[in-house]
Amino acid sequence: MKKTFLILFLINIYLCFGQDYFEGKNLYCGSSNPEALKAFNAGIELLHLNSSLDKKNLNKTADVFFKAFKIDSTFCDAAFFTGYTMRLMNDKDALVFYYMADSLAQNKASIFKSNLAAEAMRFGNVEGLKLARKKYEELMEYFPESPEGYYGIALTSPMIGDLKNGLNCINTAISKYLKMNHKVNDDVYFLKGVLLTLNEKYEEGIKYLEKAKSTFKNDENFKIHYSLCLLKTSQMNNDLKMKKKAKKIYNKIKNKNEIPEFIRHQLIF
Repeated sequence: MKKTFLILFLINIYLCFGQDYFEGKNLYCGSSNPEALKAFNAGIELLHLNSSLDKKNLNKTADVFFKAFKIDSTFCDAAFFTGYTMRLMNDKDALVFYYMADSLAQNKASIFKSNLAAEAMRFGNVEGLKLARKKYEELMEYFPESPEGYYGIALTSPMIGDLKNGLNCINTAISKYLKMNHKVNDDVYFLKGVLLTLNEKYEEGIKYLEKAKSTFKNDENFKIHYSLCLLKTSQMNNDLKMKKKAKKIYNKIKNKNEIPEFIRHQLIF
């Protein structure tokens, strides 16, 4: 259940980074070695030509980026694109190259930290979660105007247990998204709804879960937290109609054995 909850948000965890970077421009480390740059630029060209993300061609592209990195082991961008291409192939070794890129960049690249954090969480273990949390904390420290670090702390808080901190961070992230004129996506509202639920703010939780309903209504996590919010609110307001709605949502949960124990004990109708 915990792993599912984390993976749910990984697709939407980033802001849209500048297209220039993925065209091989505005590099964070760069290289003074012409052979390394030649290989790197060839990798960028191959990456853009492979719009279908054919695995065989992705493998060749990763090899080209890795060649650039082998020529110049300080070339953090070559390490990042090696990891990025490997990630497109679902290769777990992508984590290693993301880690090297972030280390070499010396806190200059938020994209390196966010990709490393997201990749670490995909492993679904304690070590990955700790690494992800560390990188989100670094994003907050070195890129305080970005919502990414705050979103990441909120994302990991249900697993770590600092729920109040998570709720504060998702509120900060939303404020920063709005300040940057970015659309607040449904995954952000969903996460806030979950955190409100876990902080026992059930009526407010309904509001934010319903903002995300059109996107996540069939998701098991949505149904679990939405039914709990409805049930608790119906009990507070003696609202039988809402209680019936809560029961209806609860009945749609397919894998009730995966409901976290502390929530399952509260879903008594």
